[in-house]
Amino acid sequence: MIQIPSDKDIVILTKPNFLSHDVSVKILNSKQTTSMIQDFDFENNQLFVDCDEDCFLEIVPTIKLSTKQLLWENGKLLLSQNELDTILNAMPSLSPFLAQDMTGKDLMLAWGKTESLVSAIESGFGTYFSRSRNGKWVKGEESGHLQNLKQIYLHSNPFFVQYIADQVGAACHTGYYSCFFRELGQNESVSFVYSNKVGE
Repeated sequence: MIQIPSDKDIVILTKPNFLSHDVSVKILNSKQTTSMIQDFDFENNQLFVDCDEDCFLEIVPTIKLSTKQLLWENGKLLLSQNELDTILNAMPSLSPFLAQDMTGKDLMLAWGKTESLVSAIESGFGTYFSRSRNGKWVKGEESGHLQNLKQIYLHSNPFFVQYIADQVGAACHTGYYSCFFRELGQNESVSFVYSNKVGE
């Protein structure tokens, strides 16, 4: 049984298959999310939930996705400084930041600010904004489970950042490789995606 937080925005990721870098985002409230799960087509699609139960990943083979913009690759910014400044000035104050590994597995969904994106571009590490600590958060800075970035994509409608990373160790604080370690099924069933935590 999962508990959808009532005081948070819930992010819904949608992909055509589990190993895909093509992804879209929707932001719902808890009531809308509950309705989505109740009406979910478990026969034809798959649904995964993250560790905090405030992000869901749905696999919908028939989904058609919009294009994304490659911003940065292997340490090199692919836009002019003026183009980057225009993007940064238009960014929402807080946006979803999704990290995927090189195979297309979704690692984690967190939130980020303009400063998070600038830091990621400059450092090459997956960088976010920690709402609990109210400050910049470099994933793995303390644990050593860093995200070495290979590409950064930008999406619009809604705006979100997509990191493609080489993940060191576990992306999830629980010790699992990915935060999306549970798959939901009919009648509120839950199954585990990974048989072991990293290092076990």
